[in-house]
Amino acid sequence: FDRAGHGPRQAGRRGCRRRFARGRVQGAGGPPFFSIVRSPRLTALAPALLRARKDAECLAAVGALSARTASDVRCGVAAAARSRDDAQLRAYVAEAAADEDTLKTLDDASLKAAMRGLAKKGDHRTAYSLLDALPAERRSPLLYHGAITACGRSRPIKGRTAMLLWRRMKEENVTVPRATYNALLHAAQGSLTENATSALLAAMDRDGVALNVVSYNVALNSLAKQGRFSEVLSLLEAMESASIKPTEVTFGTAINGAARANNSAAAVALLGAQTSVGLPLGDPAFASALEACLNDPDTAAGASRAAEVLDALAAADVSLKRRERVEELARAAISRNRAAVDDDRLKRDEDILGMVLQNRRVEV
Repeated sequence: FDRAGHGPRQAGRRGCRRRFARGRVQGAGGPPFFSIVRSPRLTALAPALLRARKDAECLAAVGALSARTASDVRCGVAAAARSRDDAQLRAYVAEAAADEDTLKTLDDASLKAAMRGLAKKGDHRTAYSLLDALPAERRSPLLYHGAITACGRSRPIKGRTAMLLWRRMKEENVTVPRATYNALLHAAQGSLTENATSALLAAMDRDGVALNVVSYNVALNSLAKQGRFSEVLSLLEAMESASIKPTEVTFGTAINGAARANNSAAAVALLGAQTSVGLPLGDPAFASALEACLNDPDTAAGASRAAEVLDALAAADVSLKRRERVEELARAAISRNRAAVDDDRLKRDEDILGMVLQNRRVEV
């Protein structure tokens, strides 16, 4: 083998790479020769392949070993994380977490790469087991962030686990940065504890962590999904007081919250506010506003406000992606109390939008 780990020089680099990727002696049909022979040169193969950034070959070499050392597992973790091989990353991390000596061989860079890969996949179980196996002094804010992100990306969301990790951070006096708080706010949507979002916002205020627009949007979404619309409105006021500029996501989330609360007045007001700050309106905002009008207990008010939404839609000149859905919601909302909507106004909106907005009787 040469120093780059390419194998016998006379065999050529390409031929050697093919043999190691297959994990078999060329021309032989037996088991991988790595599991039969283990020499000092073979032991150095995986690290050499890893240094040469031959991740697929490195994983093949490590996987073929019958008795892996701590160094072999470390190579497997690093190569799997770099190549984004989720299945092998999960397997090697689980193997490393189960052995204290192996865990010690994982440097900070390997741990960060492994946790980043687990977070992207939403593998909260493996991320938690890796973090739990580490001694307290090695549990950095970045590793906690990765495990909490994995909880938020898991399906279903593991809010309780994320909150447990946050409490452990506080107990171990680990600094909780704003990005981690944002990940916690997202994961809190899956927590069965209703006040999880409020507790996190209070902790951010107590720790002097300023909320940014991402923090507000995530918190608004969490509160809207829980049906706590009064708190959504309070948070919007706090956002305005903090001079944080809202985005389309901000208004879309708030209007969705109004729809969940069957509050057509708030939905129409939020549509107007979004227009006033110069943010374009889209399908989700109009659909949520019409849904609020459709479900408003006051049928007359709901029908009248549905007409206001249609006026805004006609003025906005929006290319609707979910046109049929918007048309269906509008027609249903107006038909709840047809007398509350002016005929000429409705006919004008029909002509502009090219929609059928009222149920017409067909005479036979």
